[in-house]
Amino acid sequence: TNVKPAAPYLLRYSSLLNAGKSEASPLLLFQRSFFSRTLPNLCKDESNGDGKGKKENEESAKKDEEMPDDGVEDVASQTGEQSSVVTRPVIRRPSTSISLTNPSTFQQSEKRIISPDEVFPDEVPIIPLYRRPLMPGLITPFTVRDQDFIQQVVKKEFSRSGEGYVGLFLVDQDVREGEKITNATQLRSVGCLGRVTRTVPVNADSTVLLISGVQRISLHDIVQYDPVLRGSIEELANKNVNVQDTMIKAYTMQIVSTIKEIVKLNPFFKEQLQTFLDQVDIHNPAELADFAAALTTVPGTELQEILETLDVESRLTKVAKLLEVELETSRVQMKIQKEMEEKVSKAQRQHFLKEQLKAIKKELGLEVDEKENLLEKFRSRLEKKDIPKEANKVIEGELSKLQMLEPSSSEYNVTRNYLEWLTQLPWGIYHKDNLNLTHASKILEKEHYGLEDVKRGILEFIAVGKLTGSVQGKILCLVGPPGVGKTSIGKSIAHALNRKFFRFSVGGMTDIAEIKGHRRTYVGAMPGKLIQCLKTTETSNPVVLLDEIDKIGKGYQGDPSSALLEVLDPEQNHNFLDHYLDTPYDLSHVLFVCTANTLDTIPRPLLDRMEVIQLSGYVADEKMSIAKRYLIPEERKKAGLTAQDVAIKENALKVLIGQYCREPGVRNLKHHIEKIFRKAAFKIASVEEEHGERSKLDIVHSNLPDFVGKPVFTSDKIYEKTPPGVVTGLAYTPMGGTTLYVETVTDPTGHKSDINVTGQLGDVMRESSRIAYIFAKHYLPRVVPESRFFETSNIHVHVPEGATPKDGPSAGCTLVTALLSLAMNQPVRQKLAMTGEITLTGLVLPIGGVKEKILAAKRSGMKTVIVPEGNRKDVEELKPYVYEGLDIYTAKSYDDVYRVAFSQGVVVGASPLSLPTTKELKEAAKQSEAEASSEETS
Repeated sequence: TNVKPAAPYLLRYSSLLNAGKSEASPLLLFQRSFFSRTLPNLCKDESNGDGKGKKENEESAKKDEEMPDDGVEDVASQTGEQSSVVTRPVIRRPSTSISLTNPSTFQQSEKRIISPDEVFPDEVPIIPLYRRPLMPGLITPFTVRDQDFIQQVVKKEFSRSGEGYVGLFLVDQDVREGEKITNATQLRSVGCLGRVTRTVPVNADSTVLLISGVQRISLHDIVQYDPVLRGSIEELANKNVNVQDTMIKAYTMQIVSTIKEIVKLNPFFKEQLQTFLDQVDIHNPAELADFAAALTTVPGTELQEILETLDVESRLTKVAKLLEVELETSRVQMKIQKEMEEKVSKAQRQHFLKEQLKAIKKELGLEVDEKENLLEKFRSRLEKKDIPKEANKVIEGELSKLQMLEPSSSEYNVTRNYLEWLTQLPWGIYHKDNLNLTHASKILEKEHYGLEDVKRGILEFIAVGKLTGSVQGKILCLVGPPGVGKTSIGKSIAHALNRKFFRFSVGGMTDIAEIKGHRRTYVGAMPGKLIQCLKTTETSNPVVLLDEIDKIGKGYQGDPSSALLEVLDPEQNHNFLDHYLDTPYDLSHVLFVCTANTLDTIPRPLLDRMEVIQLSGYVADEKMSIAKRYLIPEERKKAGLTAQDVAIKENALKVLIGQYCREPGVRNLKHHIEKIFRKAAFKIASVEEEHGERSKLDIVHSNLPDFVGKPVFTSDKIYEKTPPGVVTGLAYTPMGGTTLYVETVTDPTGHKSDINVTGQLGDVMRESSRIAYIFAKHYLPRVVPESRFFETSNIHVHVPEGATPKDGPSAGCTLVTALLSLAMNQPVRQKLAMTGEITLTGLVLPIGGVKEKILAAKRSGMKTVIVPEGNRKDVEELKPYVYEGLDIYTAKSYDDVYRVAFSQGVVVGASPLSLPTTKELKEAAKQSEAEASSEETS
C-alpha cells in the first residue's frame, strides 16, 4: 500500500494553528479543538511555586467535563471535501489532569485506551511504514494513494461502520520506500494496531485516514497480498507492569525530569511540550515510555526496538537513554543558537552605530556622498592633462555612466576601475630630455666600459634631438652574448637622457594580452604591460627595455611577437590601441631598447623594425679594466671590507680571467670576485675574533685556488707543434671565440678512396668537409703533380672535442689545408690559425665573429692569422690591443692561404695587414691635439 506516514510531531506546526490559514482543513480544526482544551500552562506550579498551577488544573478539569470526550467529533462537524492535510501526529487527550509534582497520582486512574470488552479483529489490512513506526497512544493522519486500498477498504469496510482497524508495521531496512510487499519477512514482526477514527477524502486520488494507535500486535502471517495486503495478528500485552516497583518509579521520574529539561532548552517546543507533559496520563509507565519515545528524533529502527520491548522496566531504561541523547543534542543546539545570536546581535549593533554615525555626519555637513567624491577626484586628475578629443569623449561618457549607476551594481566597479586607469595615464605629460652631449657622454663612460658602438649611437640620437628641438621615439636592439651589459645599458640611456626607466621581460611570453591587455568583458581585466608602464612612470616618453626579445614564445592565446609589430613600428605606435583602454594612445615618443642573444629566433618583420647594434664580448684587457674600475670596489664594499683589508693582485686577476672566467661577459667574473671577498671576510672575521685585530689579506695567483677552487679552463693549445695533417682553425660560440683543431689521418682499413668525418659535426660542416675534400683532390696536382694520394687513400677527419656540437661553413679553408698537409706529409706553419669559407672553385668567402676569433687566436698563443679578404674592414675597425702581436693575412682565394700556410719563413708574394699600433694611435692623438691647440692660439 502506498502510504506515507507523517513524522511524530504535530507540535512543530503550532505556528500554523495560530496563523489562521487553511480554515477548511479538518485536521487543523481538530487540532485547534484539542489545543483549546489543553492550552492552560500547568507547569507554572513547578516553575514558580506559587500554587497557581494546581488551581488552573482544577479549572481546566471542570471545563473538560463540559466538553466532548473526543476531539474528533469537532472535526466531523466541520469537515469539507477539499482540505489540506497536516501530516503530524496528535497525542490522545487523557480523561484526567495529573500534576507532575505529585507522584501519588501514578495510582489514580486505571482507564484503558479501549474498553475491556472491546474485541480486536484477527485479520486486518496491513499498512507498511517506511520510516518510523506508530507508537500506541498517538493519533496520526495518513495519506493513502493506493486506489485498491481506497476502494476495497476505505469505501467498503470503513464507510459501513464509520471506523475500522489496520495493522501498521515497519518494513525491513532492505525494502525501498514505495516497494510492494511480497513476503512476510519484509515486515517487522511487531507493529501497532491502529483504529481508523475518521476518513477524509482529499481528492479523487488520495484519502486521509486519522489513525489512533491502540495496542502492540505481532504479525502472525500474511493471508492476502492482492489487491490489498492483509494479515493475521495477535495482541501483545505489556510485561512487568508494577507501578509500585522502585526501579519503575525511578525511571519514570527520570524520564519526566529529562523531558522538562528538553522543554526548557528548546524554545521552539516550549509551550506545546509543557502542555502535553502535564496532560499525559503518566500514572501508567508503559504509556509514558511510549509517549517519551515518540518525542525523540531517533531513527525508525531504534524506535521499533522500543515498540518490540514488552517488558516495561526495560522499555523505560531504553527510553531514558534515548532522552539523555536528545537532551545533549538540545544542549548543543542551544549553544550553537546562542553563539549565532551573539554574532548576529554584534553585527546588528555595529550596523546600527555606523548608520547613526553616518546620519550625524550628514547633519553636521561632514559626510560627502561617496559617488560625488569619486567623480570629483576623477575630474581633478584630468585638469592638467592634454587629453585627445577621442579619449576625452570616452572619459566623459564613462563619468556620466558612473553617475547614474548605483554603488551596489556590479557594473559600477567595472566602470570605476576603467576610469581609474583612464584618469591616471600621463596624457600629454613628457619629461624634459637632457640634450647635453658632454653630460650624456660622461654618464655612459662612467657606468660602462667599452661598448663604443652603443655609446656612439646614443650620442648620435641625442645630437639629432638637440638640432631638431624634439626627440622622437626610437627602437634599438642590442644583440650580444650574456653578461656584456645589454640590460644595464638601458638604465644608463635613461639616466643620460633624464628619462624614467621601465623594464619588463618578454622571454617565454605566450599571451598576447600581456602586450595589448584584456578586454573589459573579462573578470579581472587589466591593460597590457605598456599601458602599465606609462602609469608607473607617469610620463609619455620613458625608456622601455624589452628584455630577451629573442626568446618570446607563442601559444594558443596568440602570438605576442605579432602584437609587438604595432608597438615597435614608428608609423603605427602613435595610435596604439590597448584592448582594455579601447582608445588610442601615442607611444611615438617612447624610446624602446630591446635585448637579445641572437638574431636567428627573432621574426623577420619584427627585426626589420629595429636598429640592431651588435655587442661583442670583452677581451681580457677589457675585463681587467672592468674588474678594477667597477667590480672589485663594488663587491668589496658589499662584503664590508676596505682596500686595507683585502687586495686582489694583478697576476691573480689575470689567472682568474684566463682560467676561470673565459665567457665573453663579466657576470661570471663578478660572481667569482664576490666569492673571493666573501671567503676573505670569513677569514678576516675569524682572525679578528681570535686575536682581536684585523690582518691584511693579499690574493695572489698562488693562493687563488683557496678562494675559487681549481681552474675551470685549461689551455686551448692541444699541440705544442702541429704534425702533418693537423691545422688550427677558429670558431665562434655563444661563449666567445675559440680555437678549433682539424685532424686528418689515413684509414688503413679502407678499401676505397673516400672521406669519413667525426666530432659531432652539423649538416653545414659536413657539407663543407665534402667540398674541401673535392677541392683538395683538384688542387693537389697543381702543387704535387705526381701525387696519387687521394686516389688510393681512405681519409678520416676528426674535429675535437667530440662531445661538443659544431656547425658552420667557416672551417672550409682549415679542412682543405689539413687534407693537403696530410697528402704532402708536410706540417703547416707553426702557431698559425685560419678561418674562412671555401667554394668548389677555391674562393674564400667572408665569415662572422672576426673579433672573437682573433682574440681566441691571441689567447692560444698564435702568431699568424688568416682571414678572408671580405673581412678586412672588420679587422681594421678593431682596437690595437686586439690584434697587437699578430700577423694578420687576408685571402681572396685558396692560393693566398696556401702561400702563407706552407711557407716556413718569410711569406713570398704576400704581406700582413698594416694596422696601427697603440703607440702610433697615441702619438697621432697627441699630434692632433697639438695642432688644434696651435690653431686656437693663432
